[in-house]
Amino acid sequence: MYCRKIISLLLFLLCSTAFCVKAQRNEIRVAAGYGRSDLHWSIAGNIDGEDPDILSELVWSRLRGPLWNGGIRYYFKNRLGIELNAGYHSIQQGRVTDRDYAGDHRQDNYYNEQFNSGGRDVLIDAAVNYNIGILADFQIRPFIGYTLKKQEALLLGDEEKEKDLHSSYKTTWMGGRAGLNAIGVFNRFDIRMNCSGGLLNYKADALWNLIGNFAKTVSFRHRTHAYQVDGNIEMGYTFWKKIRVMGYYQITHGDAWKGTDRAYYTDGSTIDTRLNWVTTTGTAFGAGLSYLF
Repeated sequence: MYCRKIISLLLFLLCSTAFCVKAQRNEIRVAAGYGRSDLHWSIAGNIDGEDPDILSELVWSRLRGPLWNGGIRYYFKNRLGIELNAGYHSIQQGRVTDRDYAGDHRQDNYYNEQFNSGGRDVLIDAAVNYNIGILADFQIRPFIGYTLKKQEALLLGDEEKEKDLHSSYKTTWMGGRAGLNAIGVFNRFDIRMNCSGGLLNYKADALWNLIGNFAKTVSFRHRTHAYQVDGNIEMGYTFWKKIRVMGYYQITHGDAWKGTDRAYYTDGSTIDTRLNWVTTTGTAFGAGLSYLF
């Protein structure tokens, strides 16, 4: 729902705002900010999605902490442009709930515990864009690219509960994406917006100290395909012709479809069940500096 609102806002601004577009300048930028994300997945009792339909589910909420990112934008004279970005999010706070069920439709809940959480995110993406002209006084640049996001979400105990727990769930979302950049520049002020979507491969490896007969260091693996949509709005102001200050807000949502959950045990055996879904939503805001050339 939040993604649809952000995309609707971007399209509204794209079609209704009248700014005077100037030639784009190349840019190297660094920024710092704050991010928050949620992560939710579940598995069934067997590979057919039955016995029960939801056997176990994990819900991470309010994974939050500082983030840092940087990137480069470079525009060629033939309308072509490239953009490279990298970011790191240090997850310093959060909660995770672990629930298990004996019956279908979340009936007979026999395990329900909450733990502290932490972790980290790493993001790298690259894109090639092309200036197709002006629409509603914005320069329009469709783009295609590749994205890679890795997250480590932890289950952390405390002095009262599972002191030495430290279980982890490490995810990877990677694949191609395509979208649209809209850039308006007038005098020293500029506004940049983009929205994109992509089809990704999803994989996750878990180290699960909650269950003693799970193997270490890989207790189970998830494999499937996914999609991701995101939107971003950025505003900047240029000082002394080459220094730009900027602020941004972005939102990302991803869903992974039905796939395989493979558990590994200490006796060397494995069991496959169905991965029902994985869903994640993240928001971030921040500010930074750019050097224009």
